[in-house]
Amino acid sequence: MTWASNTSRLLRSALLGTVVSATGVALPFDPWTGFGIAYAQDDGGDDGGDDGGDDGGADGDDGGDDAGGDTDDDGDDDADDDGDDDDADDGGGQVAPAASGGTGRARSGRAASGGAATQPVRTAESAPAEVFAEGEIVVTNLDEADLARLQSEGFVVIERLDLQEVASVLHRLQIPAGLSPEQARDRVRALPTGGTGDFNHYYRWEQDTMAPASGAAAQPVAMGPSEACTHLNCAAFALIGWPEARGMVPECQVTVPIGVIDTGVNAAHENLVGADLDVLRLVEETVDPSQAVHGTAVAALLVGQVPDRAPGLIPEAEVVAIDVFGRDAGDERASVASLVKALDLLADRGVKVVNLSLAGPANAALEAALLRLSGPGGAVVVAAAGNGGPGADVSYPAGYPFVLAVTAVDGRGQIYRQAQRGTHLDIAAPGVEVWSATSIKGVKPRTGTSFAVPFVTAVAAVLASRDPQAAPDILAQRVRDLTRDMGAPGLDDVFGTGLLTLDALCTPDIVASPLE
Repeated sequence: MTWASNTSRLLRSALLGTVVSATGVALPFDPWTGFGIAYAQDDGGDDGGDDGGDDGGADGDDGGDDAGGDTDDDGDDDADDDGDDDDADDGGGQVAPAASGGTGRARSGRAASGGAATQPVRTAESAPAEVFAEGEIVVTNLDEADLARLQSEGFVVIERLDLQEVASVLHRLQIPAGLSPEQARDRVRALPTGGTGDFNHYYRWEQDTMAPASGAAAQPVAMGPSEACTHLNCAAFALIGWPEARGMVPECQVTVPIGVIDTGVNAAHENLVGADLDVLRLVEETVDPSQAVHGTAVAALLVGQVPDRAPGLIPEAEVVAIDVFGRDAGDERASVASLVKALDLLADRGVKVVNLSLAGPANAALEAALLRLSGPGGAVVVAAAGNGGPGADVSYPAGYPFVLAVTAVDGRGQIYRQAQRGTHLDIAAPGVEVWSATSIKGVKPRTGTSFAVPFVTAVAAVLASRDPQAAPDILAQRVRDLTRDMGAPGLDDVFGTGLLTLDALCTPDIVASPLE
């Protein structure tokens, strides 16, 4: 990223403010344009799950999908998806980013109207139960001398992960009695090889937990003199100019492996049967497995095999999908230790692009692993900006400068109202009511920055296939170059460089880059 780009981002961040509406509500205001910022109104209400709310209108498995032309598939899956990923008590989508020094615990629930205390209910407005694993520190590349010193002070090794690519080793350490988490972290960092010491933070997938606005059937979109788009994502594909005729352009095919780190994936789903998909699980057997809901939807957006309903963007691609999520009382989460292990495995498999539709706090161990992965000979890393809302702190890994941070827009190009903002944003892509696979059968609309990420991942994979020797930072800049300015002129805290625009994706000169 150039000095001018960073300067522009910082200046805009300082100037952005709010304007009070006629009803007294503070709305985001951009002094560069003099106008408030339009939002994608994607949901019919602020309570209830995405799937639960879908059932009244936009459920891709039952009523809503039938309106879109599906009449055959989905009573069974509806119950599964409604109970799994989108309910308001699931805690997966709306995550309040926490500082590295957080307590690791959320506030307790409010008392009921009668005065009796109730159990906390995870909604779009409440934080998940835990920000990090209680009593644990993780650190990469700690040498034996420093480890012995910590053990002599009462630290206990819970797990040692021997790695090959993104680090040499990762230790999970139990904090000794008498030390606070912050004290333990600082003690590890004070050692010569302990600089990456941090909490074993948790990360959640980034999907909206609120109901979409409607279940209107997708309309055909003209693609050319004799072509018409008839699948459910026509509007999203047309918005960015996705070249659906890539199959006729050999140099626009994906020939490099890509990685997805997410929840479980149902490889037997009808939309994934036939895909070149390798699904692995890296969570301890003692942990309850994640539901194959979010991961299945993300994988199907990439390599879906049913072209007339919700086709994948790059169905020919080889995908290594790693499930790093466990489930605790309805809360699906992935630890830093699992994420680093998965990143190391993907690096060893030679992937050139990594899709991270998840978010959480900044973490020194994760940052070091991602920096190593995205270096020369490594992979482009693409991550979700987060669904915490315009006022939320930056979420990670999207917040790291060497990661492509993706925000979401609706079919009209308006920003998704729950998308997080910041100078770190790179690209906007479709992510409101995007249709994809459910966990068992059928499809339904999905909303969140999670589902904008696969669009950018697909573009990065095409570019990496055309120039496999290009460094990840060069490829990332080529992706940024394929955007159309949105919002305020130039870089901004809402759209980044702008909306993904792919008219030139399959042209011969796309591999040219001003950085080379």
